[in-house]
Amino acid sequence: MNNKEYVRSIAIIDTCNFTRIAIESVCNTISEKIRVLRFNSIQELVEYPQRTQIDLVFYDTLTTNSIIIDPDADIKKIKDNISGVKICVFSILHQFMSIKSADYEIDKRLSLEDFNFFTRILCQNDSERCKRNYSVVFYDRINLSKEQVSLLRGYLLNLNTKNIADILQCNLRKVYFYREGTLKKGKNRPSFYKDIGRLINP
Repeated sequence: MNNKEYVRSIAIIDTCNFTRIAIESVCNTISEKIRVLRFNSIQELVEYPQRTQIDLVFYDTLTTNSIIIDPDADIKKIKDNISGVKICVFSILHQFMSIKSADYEIDKRLSLEDFNFFTRILCQNDSERCKRNYSVVFYDRINLSKEQVSLLRGYLLNLNTKNIADILQCNLRKVYFYREGTLKKGKNRPSFYKDIGRLINP
């Protein structure tokens, strides 16, 4: 690790073992001194006694068991518990919605070689070279709201409209409003119905 590299401890919040192994492998190639910690949830991370030593968090909110998606609230919780930590959303979620509170976004569909390259940049204290979004989706974001993404996850898990209304704590009319808005945004995208399956199988 040269003097430009400052990250010493990285946390992964992701339930996918392949993702965890890939991140650990890449970090080991950067430096054997980088410690990589695995967590299944944000709650596990914020309860970790040595959490204040973590410099960077790779996080995929889609791997949560909850139907409700609220990445901005999740990121706030992490940052409230770990001062100065940087958050990288490592997901395909930014294809569907904007996550403004994340420091960085990396698309899970990038090749391992590209992921290696971008992770090296994230581990260097050189913000001028580090763009915020390393994504295969630059200009084609669907721009759904967190409610619309949560709604789609509910339908993909075969919940009915009333179940979804209960989970979102709103009335049926509001659910229909979210659904119509979602379909309107997706209707001109040929792969929309195929792509939304990734919201539960990222």
